[in-house]
Amino acid sequence: MKFRYKILLSIWGVVLSLLVITFFIINYWTRSRIEDAFSEALLSNRSTLNGIIGLEAEILSRGCQVIAESPRLRAVVELLDPKTAYQLSQELIQTTVSDLLVLTDRRGKPLVQLVFGQKLEGDVAGRASIQQALQAGSTTDVWSLGTRVFRVSSVPLLVDRDVIGTLTLGFAITDEELGRLKQWTNNSEIFLVHQRKIVLSTLDPHGQNDLKTSLEASGILDQPSARGSAGVFKLNVVNDVYLGTAFQLNKPGPDGEPINYLIMKSTDREVSRSLNPILGTFGIISLIFLVLTTLIGQAIAVGMTRPINALVQGTTEVSKGNYDYVIAVNGRDEVSFLAQRFGDMSRSLKEKITELGRLNQDLVARNRDLDETLQKLQQAQEELVKSERLAATGKLTAQLAHEINNPIHNIQSCLKTSLGRFPSDLQGRELIEVAYEEVTRMSKLTRQLLDFYRNSFVPDEMKPVELNGLLQEVVQSFGDQLSKSRIDMKLDLREHLPVVRGSADKLKQVFLNLILNARDAMADGGLIRIVTAEENGLIRISISDSGVGIPKENLDKIFDAFFTTKSTVSGVGLGLSVTYGIVSQHRGTISVTSATGEGSTFVISLPV
Repeated sequence: MKFRYKILLSIWGVVLSLLVITFFIINYWTRSRIEDAFSEALLSNRSTLNGIIGLEAEILSRGCQVIAESPRLRAVVELLDPKTAYQLSQELIQTTVSDLLVLTDRRGKPLVQLVFGQKLEGDVAGRASIQQALQAGSTTDVWSLGTRVFRVSSVPLLVDRDVIGTLTLGFAITDEELGRLKQWTNNSEIFLVHQRKIVLSTLDPHGQNDLKTSLEASGILDQPSARGSAGVFKLNVVNDVYLGTAFQLNKPGPDGEPINYLIMKSTDREVSRSLNPILGTFGIISLIFLVLTTLIGQAIAVGMTRPINALVQGTTEVSKGNYDYVIAVNGRDEVSFLAQRFGDMSRSLKEKITELGRLNQDLVARNRDLDETLQKLQQAQEELVKSERLAATGKLTAQLAHEINNPIHNIQSCLKTSLGRFPSDLQGRELIEVAYEEVTRMSKLTRQLLDFYRNSFVPDEMKPVELNGLLQEVVQSFGDQLSKSRIDMKLDLREHLPVVRGSADKLKQVFLNLILNARDAMADGGLIRIVTAEENGLIRISISDSGVGIPKENLDKIFDAFFTTKSTVSGVGLGLSVTYGIVSQHRGTISVTSATGEGSTFVISLPV
């Protein structure tokens, strides 16, 4: 063996020994750092989870308190009528999209107990949250009912600071919610644990079975919140290692079982992902060291200078953004291999930058979708405000009409009797006749007020309704009057239109109100066009006219009670308010587009 080879072998031996020692140091250091970082990340995720759950609990509590302020709900609880309470509870479940609803009286006796719209067997009134609500205190908690876990909020129903009952609303914890928590906790695996069992998790069933076996064998499920140092525990699973921490959701009583979230992350997968680039770089550096020792031992300066210059030129071009630059290094030695790998790295870097640009475009698209979602949420909020305003107006209207209706009838009766007793030629009889006509008009107005409340808010029996036939019936019965007013009717009805579930009489009233309004808007005649269509599970009825239109500043007010744009008012301005209430009662929506002098179009959407 030549001497230069011995020197090369000695240098290689030293270098390889140093590389092996360095490899083990890097491996140990990386693993320790990752475990420390995971422990801090888990504790941070637990704090994040605490904040998220606290925010959700606050939102749920505020929403429950807002519902508890409803005068109708208080009145139902004071009546202690289970049937009325059940009907109102069904409406509340549909309005709030809640999964659990419990309504009790002032003694804690349940009036209604509903889970997923069905009556709940058993008595949950003894729960700590309900008992606290009976003491005029609002609280949130987590309940376990059967195999499901619910986030609940219990609030008292107060009348003049006296507790007349309690309201409890709840939402089931689902796989989708765990998926969102996984995203908010940097893709940590989330487990919902109750009674030493995993109720829900973000793992696939195979991974969950392996992890479940390891958790049961370790005893962590017995008391997860008390395991590990500073709340972090370590668990060995098949071909993997997990770090985890626990977060208790509920406030269990002396005999209650705690409900916990387990937040866990796999360290082996992260160690592998972190070590791979380090080991790749380490391997390249090691290769460079071996090549350098060989080049120094062989003293081939010229052979080394040319490829190194080519590599430097390549790095310069790549740093300028020229990722397509090809390093002109020929040969089959280590430097040539490095040049090829550098070219591969440049191309890979270009692909990554292109992918990053695509991801940025996706992010812009998602932000646009988020803006659209926020706009829809704002529209839904405006619809809710209109519904609440309509309900309040209807109740006030009914109370006022009821109070003044009796004296009006008494006055009307007295005036009618007086007219029957006085001769027709009596001086002053015309004044009594004028008074009788005005009182009759007032009686008609109060009857319209009562009809506004009853027709809009008292539910009718819902049956399948065929809308095309109903529209043809309305147009046929009212066609002669429209012809006399020089108004043409055009029907564009889709064939085989699916039926809707509703009250035919009330829907007929809706269409009649809109057609009458269109007639009033076309004093000199015109065209009314009615179109039906089906889209995304909704039946859309469009009623357009060529009338005077509605000013832009009045579009947001036309569904308000007592508001009208007509110069001569035949009623009290309740037609569109009644229409809006009936459409809402049928789980539908109504919208309007109009411009002054260009006519108006009302669009009603009803679910199939």
